[in-house]
Amino acid sequence: MILIIAEKPKVAGRIASAIGNAKFVKVGKAGYYAVGENIAVAPAVGHIYTLAEKKRSFDYPVFDVEWVPVYKVDKSAHYTKSYLDVLQMLGKKADEVVVACDYDIEGTLIGYNIYRFALGGGKKLKRMKFSTLTPYELKEAFESLQEMDYENAYAGEARHVLDWYYGINLSRALMRAIGSAGGNRITMSIGRVQGPTLGILVKREKEIRSFKPVPYWEIYARIKGVRFIHEKERFFDEKEADLVREKTKKKGVVEEVKKEEKKIPPSPPFDLTSLQLEASRVFGFSPSQTLEIAQSLYEASLISYPRTSSQKLPARLGLEKIIERMREHEEYRKDAEKLIENKWFRPREGAKDDPAHPAIHPTGIRGRVEGNEKKLYDLIVRRFFACFAPHAVREVVSVKVDANERYKATGTKTKENGWIEFYPYANFKEEELPEFKTGELVDIEKIEKTRKETKPPARFTPATLVKELEKLHLGTKATRSVIVDTLYDRQYIKGKNIEVTEFGMVVESVLEKHSPQILDAELTRKIEEDMEKIQERKISKDEVIEKGKKVLIEILERFKLEEKEIGKELLESWKIMDNKKNVVGKCRKCGSDLRIIKMGRGKQFVGCSNYPNCKIAYPLPSNAYVLPANKKCEMCGAPVVKVKMGKKRMFEMCLDFECPSKKNIKKDSEKSVKTSRGKNKT
Repeated sequence: MILIIAEKPKVAGRIASAIGNAKFVKVGKAGYYAVGENIAVAPAVGHIYTLAEKKRSFDYPVFDVEWVPVYKVDKSAHYTKSYLDVLQMLGKKADEVVVACDYDIEGTLIGYNIYRFALGGGKKLKRMKFSTLTPYELKEAFESLQEMDYENAYAGEARHVLDWYYGINLSRALMRAIGSAGGNRITMSIGRVQGPTLGILVKREKEIRSFKPVPYWEIYARIKGVRFIHEKERFFDEKEADLVREKTKKKGVVEEVKKEEKKIPPSPPFDLTSLQLEASRVFGFSPSQTLEIAQSLYEASLISYPRTSSQKLPARLGLEKIIERMREHEEYRKDAEKLIENKWFRPREGAKDDPAHPAIHPTGIRGRVEGNEKKLYDLIVRRFFACFAPHAVREVVSVKVDANERYKATGTKTKENGWIEFYPYANFKEEELPEFKTGELVDIEKIEKTRKETKPPARFTPATLVKELEKLHLGTKATRSVIVDTLYDRQYIKGKNIEVTEFGMVVESVLEKHSPQILDAELTRKIEEDMEKIQERKISKDEVIEKGKKVLIEILERFKLEEKEIGKELLESWKIMDNKKNVVGKCRKCGSDLRIIKMGRGKQFVGCSNYPNCKIAYPLPSNAYVLPANKKCEMCGAPVVKVKMGKKRMFEMCLDFECPSKKNIKKDSEKSVKTSRGKNKT
């Protein structure tokens, strides 16, 4: 019997259907697919084994860990037990095991852990390698099984062990420190990649905060309705700018007209990071949101595997056939036909490569997509089409005018659309100039002086931060967006244009002072490089783990010596942040702060900080997540809060229960408010 292990239930179904007549066999709350009499395809649900302490403690340092079923240490993952039970049952009958999880270090580790822990090992082990969930590729992958990629599994294990060592021990060290100062039940975390990432953000934040804008002036001459800028562009001395303005005559001579055609090549197909950047620019999606949507499209067989670093589309993918299949989609028929008619089947590729997977591309399989999935799918398809199309041609016209002072203007227009025709998300401006001839006498219609200021460095967005982490070789393509999300969750950062909170600044400052290695990007980069060497068989996983462990022990020994001082600094900052976070506005009666007050068991209300002198209070829904909206109600002037109840969407609510705006709140939300009103008011 052959047991094929898939990473997720939906993927298991696609594999089973591709290799034969599949029949689903339900077993408890899970099940598997039987293909004929001697093949079973059974799914995991991601990682069903996790690292845990052999003997539970709350101290640090701790290094005595083992792999255990995830449901044993995480109550929310209890559903994984059913899937594990099915795998163990089938493992007893299997003679051969095929790992068909995602072909990367995480997918390989998922399958390898099931093989050695759930099935007990000792059986023939093979690997299915595929980049799309199309029937033809899955069938081909099954018919040409490969040797198990043990090095990927070893690298994955080393990463998990070191991430556990660093994450648990450093986070416990922080919480023990803040607890020693009286800050009990405050959740903090820092990790092997989290630390350097916070360091990068704080460095940028300090540059922005310390930046002192310098004024400068620009002089413009308006000619034929076009703004020409003085050739010097910036004047940091206003007197010099005024002198140039005075010296400029009312007539000028066109000194030079220069026309140049520039060929603009199409962008290469998407790898994960470039997809996250473009989805952020075009749709405002966060990196983690983009990855989640892309994973869903992959599992629906609509696109290739998204966790790739490649910008290559090798010919073995059957690119011409993919384009022909895309012609069957009404929305993409016109573009696909144009590529086919012109036999444009050779893509422009980028420099980045990934031995495991090609660039992200559509499969050509038809499927129904809506909402954000539709948006991202369209972006991927259009980019795929564009990379086969010819260069765009843009004409750049430069004009220089001498009016006793020299001025210049540049216009750009598209002469040949090329790939732009296929990619409507391209961001090119058409700035066409009127006709100018060398030697022509022109009127200076107006002279303008504009005052501007130099700008600080731009803030990172989640997408540009992910790009920076990739550039610095920190984290992996699959984990970088998670790291960014964690920094938000811990309230170290805030905003779409990332701003480090005061608490985040203090955490970084404390670590820089007492444990600078935690923030050291070079240390983390070396560990990442060592893990790549495991995949290349240049070093063993045990060597990498021991090297990382040795450095961590040194960090923690120093940390313990200065624990109380660290805790005091952290707690003071956390209290300030917590107070600010819970302030929803000003009391209309006395002008003091109105704060969210939690009473335990999910009960909460908004009360005046001037209590007992002022007894103004407003009810809040029990067990709801409430945030200040930082604005007043347009109808009554009371503060507004954001409320999220369970899995429902967050909505805004005026605090005044008698406000007419209450009619806009859903009945279930209003009912919850009424229920808690009487209890909280007392």
